[in-house]
Amino acid sequence: MHPTLVCFAALLAAASSGVHAQTLVNGQVFTNGLAIVDAPAPGSPMHAGSVTQVAIDISGDGHLDQSASIPGSGKSTRFDSLEIYLVSYQTKQNITVSNGTELLTQEQGSTVKHWNFNVSTCIPAGNYNLTFYEASHIDNQPYFAITAYPVTVQNDNPSGACTNGTNALQDFPQASSPPPQSPWLIGTTIATQPLPTATGNAASSQSIVTSSAMSVIALGALLVLLC
Repeated sequence: MHPTLVCFAALLAAASSGVHAQTLVNGQVFTNGLAIVDAPAPGSPMHAGSVTQVAIDISGDGHLDQSASIPGSGKSTRFDSLEIYLVSYQTKQNITVSNGTELLTQEQGSTVKHWNFNVSTCIPAGNYNLTFYEASHIDNQPYFAITAYPVTVQNDNPSGACTNGTNALQDFPQASSPPPQSPWLIGTTIATQPLPTATGNAASSQSIVTSSAMSVIALGALLVLLC
């Protein structure tokens, strides 16, 4: 995880350790923060050796100005960072899909950001979580939201252990400080469908969340150095 996001997460970790349920509405995944994921759909297969495109609506279905997605924006409701990881407790993998600022800063003027993830042939087949880490402000209130939903990786011929973009697998659950629900669903009467439990080692309805960054304990220990 990018150092600025690590520092931001550490500052918010004490506020709450709960993970609020993300919601599926008309095929879109409304995350625990501002982002709305258009693709891939929950349960989608990812094929090793091919590309999976991640599409994210950063406008809140038209409610948010595009400039609010640029890190450093002065908007009262804005993105500060957005990172994505592919995680599995089953296969013991934590693979970077996108980190840093490139996802939010690309495709200037577009309200939907597209990220092409090359599913390496080193990634073993199994059940995974596509996991989003979002730092944002909503009405000038800072939040750190973690959203995970299940996907699968299909790979008949693994090429060996992954060495690029790999991260330590973290404990579940991780501390976060999300808003009570997506701001884009407040006051709506649309029928919503809670997402299924993400696969992993948790038996509750909470989604499994992991990070490429250090554990929450390590975050606290390094807070002074990072901030």
